Amino acid sequence: MFSDWDEYHLIDSKLAELARSLPESDLGEVVSYILRSPGKRVRPLILIFSAQAFGAKACQAIDAAIAIELVHAASLVHDDILDQGVERRGSPSSMKRFGPEASLLAGDYLISQSIEFISGYGRPVISRFARACMSMSEGEMLDLSSACAPEDYYSCVSKKTASLFAASAKIGCLIACALPEDVSLFESYGMHLGLAYQILDDLEESLGIEQGKASEKTSVTLPRIYGSVCPETALQMCIEAIDHHRSLAKEALRESSADAGIKARMDSIIDEMTCQGLDRCRLQKSLC
Repeated sequence: MFSDWDEYHLIDSKLAELARSLPESDLGEVVSYILRSPGKRVRPLILIFSAQAFGAKACQAIDAAIAIELVHAASLVHDDILDQGVERRGSPSSMKRFGPEASLLAGDYLISQSIEFISGYGRPVISRFARACMSMSEGEMLDLSSACAPEDYYSCVSKKTASLFAASAKIGCLIACALPEDVSLFESYGMHLGLAYQILDDLEESLGIEQGKASEKTSVTLPRIYGSVCPETALQMCIEAIDHHRSLAKEALRESSADAGIKARMDSIIDEMTCQGLDRCRLQKSLC
């Protein structure tokens, strides 16, 4: 569905252009491999749509959107190093193909490149971008600890995953000079979408549903925490949590004064990111 949108092709075109401009070196080869990996581009799409929702044009937001996608790509690389990830998006991870040392340097390169793309914006945008990057690092550190309660898990994934969704929505609004109440609502949209997505991702992994990724290390997740009750109860509790955050994301979107057409697109992102996965999980539940 995302590939039907012009904004998606704008993002992919800019990433391809960036890949072509990389130095012809070992590092350039690793970074190019990472950039050419297929993806939904959800975070940069959210940023562009959030800007368009309040009157800005895609061309005004594209550099910020690329910065978001680059730092997201870097976070996946670093995550694979920490979790010994061997597969990502259906292909060997950069860590598996090039080793942890080269992957680490490629992740650092992507972060540096993201700074160059975001540097053309005003201080509020740059500051929000930086805070999201710091939150992601904090979340990764929390992921290394042994979370044993739902609040520990939520603290981790709010920072590690949802913070970049929230930042994408807020940065788009800031570029368009949206009203403070709308900025807050869109940030809430991103946060709850990010939480719903991460819980669903963890639930699918716990159920053995094919995701196109694989790691040797296992993180503590909400399904595992709830699993101390019983597997069927854990499954139902996770589905309810996903539905809850999904509903809150939709509610925040509805309450905003954004352009109706853009709100419809952003609402469809929620459905695309959650509905199919929820159906798979509910089917798994019925088979238990």
